[in-house]
Order: sequence, then C-alpha cells, then structure tokens
Amino acid sequence: MAERLRNLPVLETAGITRPWAIAGETSSRGILATILRHEVRQLTATFRFRASAFLVIFLMALAAVTAAARYHGEGLEQAALADDHARELAGATVDRTVEILQPAVKPPWRLSLVVDGGQSATPDAYSQAASPLVPPRFFRINRGNERLPLSKPLDWSFVIQFVLSLTAFLLGYDAVCGERRAGTLKLVLTYPVARWKVFTGKLLAIWVSLAVPFLGAAALSLLAARLGGIPFQLDDLAKAGLVAAVGLWTIFFSALAALLISSLARDSSTSLGILAWLWVTAVIVVPAVGGLLAHRLQGIPSEVESGREMKAIDQRIAREHAGRERRWRPLKWAAADGFAWERASAQAETRRFARKEEVRRRVLQHKLGQARLARSLASLSPAALTEELAERLTGTGLERDASFLAQAWAFRPVLAGWLRALDARDPESPHILFFKGYVSQRPLAQGEPESIPCFTFHEASVRQGLAAAGSALALFAGETLALAAAALFFFSRYDGG
Repeated sequence: MAERLRNLPVLETAGITRPWAIAGETSSRGILATILRHEVRQLTATFRFRASAFLVIFLMALAAVTAAARYHGEGLEQAALADDHARELAGATVDRTVEILQPAVKPPWRLSLVVDGGQSATPDAYSQAASPLVPPRFFRINRGNERLPLSKPLDWSFVIQFVLSLTAFLLGYDAVCGERRAGTLKLVLTYPVARWKVFTGKLLAIWVSLAVPFLGAAALSLLAARLGGIPFQLDDLAKAGLVAAVGLWTIFFSALAALLISSLARDSSTSLGILAWLWVTAVIVVPAVGGLLAHRLQGIPSEVESGREMKAIDQRIAREHAGRERRWRPLKWAAADGFAWERASAQAETRRFARKEEVRRRVLQHKLGQARLARSLASLSPAALTEELAERLTGTGLERDASFLAQAWAFRPVLAGWLRALDARDPESPHILFFKGYVSQRPLAQGEPESIPCFTFHEASVRQGLAAAGSALALFAGETLALAAAALFFFSRYDGG
C-alpha cells in the first residue's frame, strides 16, 4: 500500500538505521518488538481501526445497558408472580393447596451481557401442583414483544462472533498482499530477519490492535452493568473473564485466517472478497444449515402426535381399571366402605398423570436434543464454536435450560412430601393424596405458607463450566494450531514477487 510505503523507513547510506536492526545487532526479542511496534503504528493510524474500535466499545457498552434493563424487568415480573402465589396461599386449606400450581422459577441470568444463551427467549417458569389432576405449566413469565427488532440479544458473544472476527479480517486482509503490491514486503524480506519474526509481528499487531479496545470495553461493560444494578458474584466475574479469553482467542484465530488468505491472494481485493465469503459462510450459512439438518435428522413430536398419545393413555387407563376410575363420592357416603372407589380412582389418576408426564418430558427432551444436534453441526464453523464455548464456560444456553428442567422436576417430590406431612397431622383426613376433597380440610396455620418448600435454582460453577467446555476447547485448539501452521507455511513460501 502507498501509505505503508511512505511510512516505512528505508535503507539509507551514511549509517542511518533500518526499520529493524539486522540479526546480530540486537536480540531476537528486540527485533520482534520493533516489528510489532511498526505494524501497530501502521494499523492504528487507519480509519478502519478507529471505526472498529469505536464499534466494539459502543456495542459492549450498549450490551451492559440493555442487560441491566432486562435483568430488572425480569426480576419485577418474577416478583409479581411470587406475590400472586403468596396471596393465593394465604388462608388456603391443605385441601386447596394440593391444586395450587407451585412455581419453580429460573432466576434472571446475571451474565446476559456476556452471553445470553437464549435465556431471554426460553421459558423461565415451571409450575406444578401436587394433584395429578392439574397438569404442569411450562412458560415464560415476561413474553415481551416478539415483533420488536433485534430479537437476538446484544452481548459479548455477539461482538466476539460477528464483530471481532470481521474487524480482524478488515485489519489483516492486505497485511501481505497489500505490501506485496506496494513493493514494501519485498524490501523487508531482503533484510536478514527470520520470516517467522515478520509473520509473528504482523499477527501480534492485529491481535494487540483489537485486544486492547476489546478488554477495555469488557471492563467498561461490567462496570456499567454493576452500576445498573446487576449483583455480580465472584463466580460471575470469573466466567466473564473466561469469555473474554475466548474473545482474545477469536481475535488471534481470525488474524491467522486473514494472514493466510492475504499470503495466498495476489491482490487486496481478492483477499477481501475471499475473507468476506468465509465470514458469511462461517457466521451465517453453516449455523443455518446445521439447524436445517438437525430438523431433518432428529424431529420432534408435533402437538397433534402428542395429543394422540395422550388420548391413547386415557384409553389404556380405562381398560386397565375396567371403568372403575373417576368415581368420586361425597365424604359421608364414601366413608361407609373405606373410600374404596375413591382409592381406586386415585390410583388410576396417579398412573394417568405419570404416563402423560412422561410424554411431556420426552417432548421437552427431544427439543433439547434437536437443539444440541443443531449446535454440534454448527460448531463445524469456528464462529459458532466460539459461541458454544462461551455458553458452556458460563453454564448458560442449552445446559442451563436442561439443568432448570431437571431441578424443577426434582422439586415436585419435595413439594409433595411437605403436603403429605401436613395432611398426616389431621386424623380426620381420608389421606387420599393428592385429591381435592379427600385430604385435610384444615386451613394452613400461621407460618405454614411461609414454610412451603421454595425452589432454588443452582447455577453451574466455574469448574463445571470448564469441564463441560473441554471437548470444544480441544477442537478449537486443534483448529487454531492447524491454521497457524498453514498461515506460517504459505507466508514463508512467499517469493517476494
């Protein structure tokens, strides 16, 4: 490039120093540092660097503001749900409580500014009753407006996957072919400096030029979110640090790709076109194809199919119990034969609920499995792989949803045990659990509504996140090493022409 040629110090007579000292005049580290400083000055003086740095800082600051607003909005909605539930329990009898839906709520995701992982869209409440006659409800408390633009949440993962990879391409697409066309690279390679040092200097220059604004924006983003009221914990900051490391790794990987293509292309326009094609393919095409293939390879039952299966369960229960289910008599009549009909009906309804619950849970598991397959196929793209890395390291995404479902399902037996204990204290109760009209009729005593088991969601720890990300880390490391070897090989083969 003409700009690089004008700014590059050239060989002079009369003992004037060259752009970097020849081997033997200074240490290897000194030569590399000199190359790095020169390349960084060249990159940071360009408009494309200033625009890229501004965009990264702006987007990550905006991510903090929107995440804080979303966190408080979700918190208010969940608090309103808890208040409504408390009012419903106030003055209720044990008999009424067995039919009240007890919500298991997934708390707002504190690291939504770092990586949302779909938490702003997936259900965050699973309400269940102890009675088999009341089906559970899986829903999102605050639906929002799905027609608003930017449905994909803005977070660090978005910046890493879309912005940092693209800006690394923009900074490095002419790092080799541009200087080849201007003639400066041929001059540089005439000096007795190892080519790997020139390559490393260019690579680190791109990395440093983007790493500094990215890390600064990350610190600013966390500070803004904290001031916005998100109560970060120590584990949260550690997870954010891991995602920042993924961002730095992505910059390095993208810079390697830019240098590889720039070394292979004969001119800057060709290099930029190839890199643009690679970016669109990696960021958009491969994930879209992965989702399509997952839909084809691993389908999920439709609502019609699930409805048919539910009807088949009703028919099977009716056959197994020979029409003796669903018989409920007034207490004074039923007591005459020891509630024989009612106990048979309770057994039938309990079995009916258990089999239908298996269907409901199986559908949810199929949906998670299909999403996992789509994510695995999309991970063939390094861009999608970085998103998966960020989600696994922080414990969000599909794994957080799966963990929430598992913990919510484990909560129902705890709730049933609490109600069973309350009913056992009433000697007048028929103790036909858990059917309205056939358990204790006494009101909940003072303090008992407050003692009802409260669902507490347990987030994944940093150690669990690292363990979950092990395979993805190994895959990304292998891709990075292969790309580095290829980029260095083709740069070393450059003949200066």
